[in-house]
This record gives sequence, C-alpha cells and structure tokens, in this order.
Amino acid sequence: MMDFSRTLGKKHQPLKIGPVLMNSLPGTLLSDKAPGAYRVAAVFNRQPAAEETEFLTSDFMRGQLDAAGYPNAVLSAANRRLEISNTSLEQLRDGLAALIARELALAGKKFEADRDERNSQFHKDIDAESQRYAAVQKLAESVAFSSAEILELHGP
Repeated sequence: MMDFSRTLGKKHQPLKIGPVLMNSLPGTLLSDKAPGAYRVAAVFNRQPAAEETEFLTSDFMRGQLDAAGYPNAVLSAANRRLEISNTSLEQLRDGLAALIARELALAGKKFEADRDERNSQFHKDIDAESQRYAAVQKLAESVAFSSAEILELHGP
C-alpha cells in the first residue's frame, strides 16, 4: 500500500508575496523617459500550487482588479515570481499590492480548508477500505477445504 502520510498531513505554508525584483523594473524610472505603465515582478515565498496560479489569473481576480480601479493590470505567475503587467510602483504602493495580497490570503484560506476536507475524506475512505479488507480476510479465513470436516458432516 502506498504511504500518503507525508503529503496528506502536510500544511502548505501560506503563499505570500515578497519584495519587488529591482532587475524587473525599467531603467528609466523617475526620469523624463519613464513609462507610465510597465511590468513589475515580485518574489513569492514559495512555489505557488496550481490552484494558486489559476486563482491569480482567474476571471474572479480580473474582476477584483477592475472593480478596484486597476482595469489594465494583468497578473501572471512564473516559477516563484508574481508578474504584474501594465502597472507602476505607484499603483502598487497606493493599493494594488494590498489588494493582491488580501485576495491571495483569502483564497489561500479557502484552498487550505478544501485540502483539509479532501484529506479528511481520504482518511475516512482508507479506514472504510481497511475495515472492508479485514472483513473479506475474515470471511476468506472461514473457508476450509478440509476433507475431515466434510466426512464428519456427510459421512464416508
């Protein structure tokens, strides 16, 4: 039987967004040639799970950005980086970063609850299967191919 105990009981560390990667920024910032909007990359504290990456690029998140006044901002995840396109450091500082962090934290709590529920159901299923197997084994052990018993019951 496979051992799932290491992955099932393991809690994900909440996905958090760390500092902005300086090398992702245009070299002309705070100059006359600075673009109004550009791509900003920040570092995640760990590799995002597939569900987290999907959430960041979901229609729901797109709607949250639109409703908060960031209709052009686009989120994507690449390895351990969050990339925010069509934005600026000023937008991020003035509320966009907090919005992204809040939505990610709320989604993370939901994902953790969903994982806990799946893990609980998995353990229930394993317990039920173990009980079923024990019952089958007990029934199989009750079968005897003994000629002595047959002769005793039916005579020679």
